[in-house]
Amino acid sequence: MHPAIINASKLILVGDIIGAEKELSDIADQHGDYALAEILEEVPAKDLLAIMREYDSSKESVLSLMVTPEQFARAIVLDTQYGDRTKDKLRAMINLVIYKSADETADYLDAIYQTKPAGIETLADYFNDYHEDVFNFVLHACNASTTLPFICDDGSSTLDEIKEFFEVFHSTEHIIDKLKWNISRAEIADSDWKEAIWVLFHELADVFDHLILELQGRLLAKYIKQESKTISNALIEDLLKSIDLENDAEESAI
Repeated sequence: MHPAIINASKLILVGDIIGAEKELSDIADQHGDYALAEILEEVPAKDLLAIMREYDSSKESVLSLMVTPEQFARAIVLDTQYGDRTKDKLRAMINLVIYKSADETADYLDAIYQTKPAGIETLADYFNDYHEDVFNFVLHACNASTTLPFICDDGSSTLDEIKEFFEVFHSTEHIIDKLKWNISRAEIADSDWKEAIWVLFHELADVFDHLILELQGRLLAKYIKQESKTISNALIEDLLKSIDLENDAEESAI
């Protein structure tokens, strides 16, 4: 193993992430990008992730720019192991890498998906705060002659409304025919979730289908839990009211 990799691992263990990144990036400065590309193949995925977690679009790392789809995928799926994990940080890390070259976005997304079994969960986590937005965007990205439903993004839709939405969403007329999309990638090139959905839909159909099922399951689970909690709260309120009525009756009798 290259000495720089060993030194970088030691620095990561003591919390010096910036020093670890410099240890590796110096290889590119001294010997060129090709030398760093070769070294990255030997860097443990957990170390690569530790370094990438310290950088975002406002503070780029040369490692994020040089990492291959396979190297990146092996690292990013380990993010679930971090106790301080947030979906915003995950999305920022992914965005920084997959949009460095528009031609390679699909390669990175596919590599994440192919990293089983955590790949699809990582992709779903990327869209964590945008479940309703994803489904509304996909359904309304087509040329439709009829009025199409929406899912309220404030969580106010009922479970029945969600189920009705998915009946329309999965209909052949609205979702299958890609020629009906009236939005180009250039029009929604936000280097974020919306562009990722566009790429998945148009270039990675199998990944898109699997992701949609995963997101649908998460969305339904959220609303089922929400509705169950509402029902439970209502039952508790009714019970408390009945207790108050019984107490009032007893006091009146006295």
